[in-house]
Amino acid sequence: MGPFLVYILKSSLCLVAFYLFYKVLLSRETFYRFNRFALLSLMAFAAVLPLVQIPLYQPSEVGQTLAYVEDWLVEVVSVEQVSKPVLTWPQALALLYLIGVVFFIMRHVYSVSRLLQLLRKGRREDAVRYLSDAQGIKLIVVADGLAPFSWMRYIVISEKDLRENAREILLHERAHIRHHHSIDLLVAEVCLFFQWFNPAAWLLKQELQTIHEYEADDCVLCEGIDARHYQLLLIKKAVGTRLYSMANSLNHSNLKKRITMMMKRKSNPWARLKYAYVLPLAAIAVAAFARPEVQNASSEISAVKVNDLVGNLVTNLEENFTLPDSNVQLPPDSIYEIVEVMPVFPGGETGMMKYLSDNIKYPAEAQEAGIEGRVFTRFVINEDGSVSDVEILRSVHPLLDAEAIRVVKAMPKWTPGKVGGKAVKVRYSLPLVFRLQGESTPQNNTPVANKIGKDGIYEIVDTPPIYPGGEAALLKFISDNIKYPEEAFKAGTQGRVTTIFIINEDGSVSDVDVVRSVHPLLDAEAVRVISSMPKWTPGKAGGKAVKVRFTMPVTFRLQ
Repeated sequence: MGPFLVYILKSSLCLVAFYLFYKVLLSRETFYRFNRFALLSLMAFAAVLPLVQIPLYQPSEVGQTLAYVEDWLVEVVSVEQVSKPVLTWPQALALLYLIGVVFFIMRHVYSVSRLLQLLRKGRREDAVRYLSDAQGIKLIVVADGLAPFSWMRYIVISEKDLRENAREILLHERAHIRHHHSIDLLVAEVCLFFQWFNPAAWLLKQELQTIHEYEADDCVLCEGIDARHYQLLLIKKAVGTRLYSMANSLNHSNLKKRITMMMKRKSNPWARLKYAYVLPLAAIAVAAFARPEVQNASSEISAVKVNDLVGNLVTNLEENFTLPDSNVQLPPDSIYEIVEVMPVFPGGETGMMKYLSDNIKYPAEAQEAGIEGRVFTRFVINEDGSVSDVEILRSVHPLLDAEAIRVVKAMPKWTPGKVGGKAVKVRYSLPLVFRLQGESTPQNNTPVANKIGKDGIYEIVDTPPIYPGGEAALLKFISDNIKYPEEAFKAGTQGRVTTIFIINEDGSVSDVDVVRSVHPLLDAEAVRVISSMPKWTPGKAGGKAVKVRFTMPVTFRLQ
């Protein structure tokens, strides 16, 4: 439900932007059919654009905000509704939205049923008797007091209107039928079902109805009807009663605008080119909503390349185990290792990267000495989201360790982790890599810059491995090659699989394993894709190619 609500939010923002675009650039033009299809296409664009995914290494501020909102909604709407018997306020809003959708659908069904009853009760007449080229049109005559209107192949008219103004009214309603305006209104109604809360959806439907009337009025005048006589008829019928929102009525509002349009000089055909402005508007919308669906473990996040922020769900890498799916609590301190709803940094992962980029200060003494490497931190996120008990799991150098601790302690409050809908303490691990710019290091570089594991495989090297084409190419490779397992997709399974592998001296990838599991199907797909990667430029220590252990999270998220 959470991702769907975010989709609706994105779609509503697009609809607002497109309505303003139409109102400013096209609403005053006289090419009615073009404007009609422009309105319909703008509704379609608003529905489709939020589904378009493009790979952006650095998403926009809007994209970051919506990504955070999406993650938050997935948690509070999808997870809590299972684990907590009482509705939270986000769930209440989601329920209110669904009630609105059901209400407007039922309202439409009720309106259609009333219309069908009216059509059954009315007297059928031969439309050709009053209009020679009205073949296929079903004319229904009803009692006086109802404004004439058309719906699908039906024209409904009162006895009095049929006696006094049959030709003008039937010409108008026939135009609605021939141009299939009822289908347009049905499309607008479907849009309103899901966008009932959005004023732009109502205004776009109103603009579409106005265009229908312009088009029908134009057809009447083209049949030779005197413009002044026809305008007086419109004024006379403006006091009638209109009951059916999905029908086209002669008595439509905005009468002054309709009369003005009849007298207005036709627009220059080149004015249609204004519609081309929708393309950059759509591109802006797609870029604004873009978010990187696969996170790279070696993201550069500062001017001195404090990089390789391995995803914020990597915990206890030192122990190299696969985490279970259930909640794991370590007695006796009531601190959880795994919870139903994991803690979330303000702004999500991109927000964390920005925070680290803005706040980490590479110690000057460490830079001069050429000290770099990965510092593994561990800390507790408390029930109120505050950070405490920061410690170092893997040290590189006291200067870098101290800076990592300082930055983690200064973090703003997180959205706390939850179990059974209740906020709990969660132990969290976060690796930070300090790496100097350039591939060379000073002559007095300390030995700690290169670090070898117990198995002879390097953890930190002078020159880290590089994927062919760099980080953007790595993101593209994963995006192009990952295939969401069908069974996992149908079951709604999603999450982040953290993989660990070795980049050998020749750049080949081997020994791919999973250090954080989500589901066997997603784990297997992540391992398959990582194993199929092309050769990297190998990492080097002391100018010599060496084996390097590399960790990378792969995110599976349902669209």
